[in-house]
Amino acid sequence: MIRLRPWKKEELKELLGWFSDEEEFSRWSAGKFTYPLTQEQLLDYYERFEKDSCGWIMAALDDRGRLAGHIMMRKADYERNSVHFGFIVVSPEFRGKGIGRLMVSQGLKYAGEILGMKSVTLGVFENNPAARHCYESAGFRTEEILKDEFDYHGEKWTLVNMAASI
Repeated sequence: MIRLRPWKKEELKELLGWFSDEEEFSRWSAGKFTYPLTQEQLLDYYERFEKDSCGWIMAALDDRGRLAGHIMMRKADYERNSVHFGFIVVSPEFRGKGIGRLMVSQGLKYAGEILGMKSVTLGVFENNPAARHCYESAGFRTEEILKDEFDYHGEKWTLVNMAASI
């Protein structure tokens, strides 16, 4: 079981240890943060979302209330009834147990039942097959493939934009 609730400021430091190397970090951050991740960057991120009426940072908790994952919802469009998921990551101690799929599924449920959205979008790099499989298993389908969208130390990564109907 996974529960979603708003992310708490004091939990920001937890994210600092969730990335094993710069490449894994870059797949998550897509250049929106610099490596290595710092508390200052996370505090700025948190404070921006505190002021954003169309975005939220959510924590995923396991059945014992332990922090298991992070998912951000942004670009809430109340006319088109859509929202975008991003910065999806599972704590290392919970990886490989289906938590990512449960977290994304709960995110879809939250977007539909609480926010009243009809669709959710997200982006994933093609070189992250585990994440892509996770999103597909939660109901996302490929909408667009953008070749050479992100530069990682001279290597061009392809971005796969996905969407799910709720």
